[in-house]
Amino acid sequence: MNERELNVINILFQSPVEMTSTDICNAQSDLTQSTVIAVLRKLLKSNLIETAGVTHSGKVLSRTYRPAPGAKKAVIECFIQELDKVKHVFSIDDLVEAKKNGA
Repeated sequence: MNERELNVINILFQSPVEMTSTDICNAQSDLTQSTVIAVLRKLLKSNLIETAGVTHSGKVLSRTYRPAPGAKKAVIECFIQELDKVKHVFSIDDLVEAKKNGA
């Protein structure tokens, strides 16, 4: 998963309700509608998110999205893969200590 995909799925996980692409754009100022739509398509294809329903967004109908049931596991696996790339630089204990110190 790339950074944009992680951003979008993180936004969806943080939301207590399903979100439209516009809602996702409004949640993070550096996201554009075209980027969000492209990321949503990729996440849908990867079964990391699912269409939750349809709602009115202004004068048009828009799909709403939510994380798919297996999304949390996939994000954890992505995190572990990234962590494996730098495992020789620091340990889990270093991460815990950094988190305690606000790093």
